[in-house]
Amino acid sequence: MDAPAPNFRDQRRERILQVAREVFFEVGYAGASMSTISSRLGGSKATLYAYFSSKEELFGAIVRESCQAMADVFEAHIGTDDLRQSLTVVARQMVGMIVSEWGTNIMQLVIEEGRRNPNLPQMFQEAIESNGRRAMRALLTTAHDRGQIAIPDVDEAAVILKSLIFGDLHFKRVLNLAPPPSEAQLHHHIDVAIDVFLTYFACKADAVKSV
Repeated sequence: MDAPAPNFRDQRRERILQVAREVFFEVGYAGASMSTISSRLGGSKATLYAYFSSKEELFGAIVRESCQAMADVFEAHIGTDDLRQSLTVVARQMVGMIVSEWGTNIMQLVIEEGRRNPNLPQMFQEAIESNGRRAMRALLTTAHDRGQIAIPDVDEAAVILKSLIFGDLHFKRVLNLAPPPSEAQLHHHIDVAIDVFLTYFACKADAVKSV
């Protein structure tokens, strides 16, 4: 069967997002404008507004796509037979995105503009909640239901897991105190985080089984 023909509208939308990312990262959220993005695209401003009604909506689309990419990583491992391996793979991919130059730039933009535009961090939080965190909770809930771990409160467990895998690594990246970690550094950080998480919640599961 022949592959479907590329959708011009989807291609144009992706090009707009690519150019907008470049502009946001170069001049910041406050310094960016729809005029600048339109000029960089080489088309009319009317074309840009046909896809996105405002700079905020455009930035929101960039954030939501990032969060959906994380959700897709989690969803591929829901119902896994090897929880440790799946959590390790997921965490490596997710943290790799977050601490990359691109991921760090997104976070810095939200922090930079947050005081002037409170809607921006709120939108960022909602995008994370409706995509990445939802998929993380689904993975953990399924593991709990299968007896692989014991999680009395899945929301709390999701926060603990996120805190462990991001940790000092993410903090230093956001503050520009460290370059992106090497693959060996990233793997070591994730391995320790997953060990701590599973040791704690697996002990709870063992305690439940022994009752």
